[in-house]
Amino acid sequence: MKSLDGILKKEALGNIANGIKDNWLIHLAFLMYIVLISVTIFKHEPWADEAQAWLLARDSSPFDLLFKNLRYEGHPPLWYLILIIPSKILPYRVISFISAIIAVSGVCILLYRSSFPKIVRLLLPFSYFIFYQYGVIARSYVLVPILLFAIARIYEDKTAKIYQFVALACLLANVSVFSILIALSIMLIHLIDLIKTRSILTKRLIIKQIIAYVIFAVTIALIAIILWQPEDCTFAKSYQYNIKQFYDMSRDILNEAMTEKLYISIPILLISLIWFWQTRVLLLYLLSTLSVLALFSIKYYNSWHLGFVFLTWVFVMWLSFDKQREQRIKNRWFAGIARKIVIVSVLIVIGFNVFWAASASIHDFNGTYSAGVAVARYIKDNQLEGKKIYATSFWSTSILPYFKENIFDNYSDGNRTTYWLWSTRNSRIEDHDAVIKAHPDLIIFGRSEKQDIPGYEFIGIFEGNLCWKDRIKEKNDFALFRKKVE
Repeated sequence: MKSLDGILKKEALGNIANGIKDNWLIHLAFLMYIVLISVTIFKHEPWADEAQAWLLARDSSPFDLLFKNLRYEGHPPLWYLILIIPSKILPYRVISFISAIIAVSGVCILLYRSSFPKIVRLLLPFSYFIFYQYGVIARSYVLVPILLFAIARIYEDKTAKIYQFVALACLLANVSVFSILIALSIMLIHLIDLIKTRSILTKRLIIKQIIAYVIFAVTIALIAIILWQPEDCTFAKSYQYNIKQFYDMSRDILNEAMTEKLYISIPILLISLIWFWQTRVLLLYLLSTLSVLALFSIKYYNSWHLGFVFLTWVFVMWLSFDKQREQRIKNRWFAGIARKIVIVSVLIVIGFNVFWAASASIHDFNGTYSAGVAVARYIKDNQLEGKKIYATSFWSTSILPYFKENIFDNYSDGNRTTYWLWSTRNSRIEDHDAVIKAHPDLIIFGRSEKQDIPGYEFIGIFEGNLCWKDRIKEKNDFALFRKKVE
């Protein structure tokens, strides 16, 4: 017995050693991701959109957050609910570490549980949206990769694991209006699959599916109630739609999400469509992507939303590499050649994205993403918190998380909330002449190059450079003026 136990122990240890040996590159990639994202967020200065979510979570009661304030934001509540406790007890910089923990968890699923070929698994975590835009930048979008990857992990067993599946779909819907469309598409495809396989479903399993869809429908209804836009909202108004606009924007967005080289992106997209058709996931890709593009085309769109198009492509590509799906391709010779072509295509897209992630991270590390922290430091170092301070533009929101309450006095109605209210009721004094006429002790002009105000000392321009891929998307500078002592 002792000799048998010894043999079994040696065999078990051998299997563990072989597993470590076979996966050492995966372990190394995971470690590199953790190190690189930690280094980058350590230097990253959160900007106004990151600050807005933190301030809403910090300074709103749960009821006001869900049923009053989010109506003006256009975002479902999941990210704000995650922040609601940390924002009330921890310093603002924690927001970056929360984002990084979520991003690392998503990459863990991708590296250790995805069906991608190993070379794709090793490189994909370092792509632009997974590493930088939806990792380093602490916004609700960091939840999209981890939720899509978790859904992909159980997708082939979704009927049996329906409660787990619908829970993930509900969480995905609670991230963004774009992810609502993706979640709806996923659930619709599952319904189609259920109809196709209805003859082999047991009564118990059918009841489970019905319950799951009721849960999902209730979730969508609650989100609709939370996000129902009030009349006085000033955010995302004047929707427009026409077919030409949809075509033009869709072409440009698909290109930007992949390589930004149209002559490369189009062939890769066509290769992907053929592969998705062969592996029976084409409808899922088309439904998810086209619904998101349709929302983009009514002018509800900004550059960072491109990640939804990229991650939908990654999600469906993950499903397409499942062994059972590949085996459905009848012509084995075609399947082998097609697989190699698709892998090369995916690697080309990842190559561009890794370059963008590296460029943005280096710029963020060496430069200044947001001037909010620098301005806040100046105010604290000069003990100006109790002075009369006027600040203009939404971008000044990036300054406020470093203080326990609103330090800006240019609220004519005495409203002391820190977060920006996208409402006609937001009566902040924004006109530069009116600000100067009020003679505050400190003036903070957002996005201004003004350098001369009578009676004021020009402190300087505090730079903020919002980087996008390998370039600067926009400058978010603050010009500071301090009243001269007479």
